[in-house]
Formats: sequence, structure tokens, C-alpha cells
Amino acid sequence: MELIRITSGAGTEIFEKISALDRKCVGNEGWSVNSFRSEVQKDNGIVLCFVDGDNIIALLSGYFAEGEGDITSVAVDENFRRMGLAKKLITEFIKILPENTENIFLEVRENNIPAISLYKKCGFEKLSIRKNFYSNPAENAVVMVKAVK
Repeated sequence: MELIRITSGAGTEIFEKISALDRKCVGNEGWSVNSFRSEVQKDNGIVLCFVDGDNIIALLSGYFAEGEGDITSVAVDENFRRMGLAKKLITEFIKILPENTENIFLEVRENNIPAISLYKKCGFEKLSIRKNFYSNPAENAVVMVKAVK
């Protein structure tokens, strides 16, 4: 298993694998190939993955701007869960952020108790609720924040 940062020079196949894992874990709201490609082409975009052979088994995407970081997606293949991969991705994301980053934000489905528990273990706290943020099925999002300064 290897942790890698995806760059804009990565081939289409890697973006297809990342998108497939995201959609497998998140459903139809998972990001497209072009969404992930667009994220790494930004100066402030970050996409991290754990690779096992030719397979993408875990991913985190996010970005930073003006003292804040935002985690936009975390997905771990069901066969590799409970191995600490998501926590390692979050830790690496924090290391990459600029020094002036004060807070990191994320949204998570209100009923995704395992993810909320993981984020709490990583130091995130509940900030607010966004009503009907998700669709298919409709569900509220818990907005969470972690102070890094």
C-alpha cells in the first residue's frame, strides 16, 4: 500500500478509478472523472489516494483558501475499512495545507455515524446542520470543523 498525491499529469485511467471508488462509496453524488481532474489542476486542490497494486483503495479530495481547508470527499473501499487509511489521509492533508490554515471544514451525511465517529477521533467537532444538503436520499449534512492553529 502506498499513499500518493495525484497531480494534473496523471493519466485518465487513474481519474476513472478515483471516480469509480467515490461513486461506489458515496453513490450518484460521487464526483466525476472531470471533477477530480479539475481539482488537481487548481493551485489549491489536493487529491490523495492509497494505492494497492493497480487499485485505488482510499481517497481524499480537498482544497485550501485564505486560512481555511475544506475536505470535499473521503472514500475507502469496503474491503479496506477499519485499517486507519482515512485517518492517515486526513493527517497527510493537514501536513500539505499552508501554514496560515486555521480551520478545516467538511460535510458528512447526518446518518453516517461511522464517518462522524472517525472525524471526531481526528479532532473535528460539529459546527452546524445543513438541511437537505444531500439528495438520493434527501438528508441533512453535519458541518464539522477542526482547528489546526
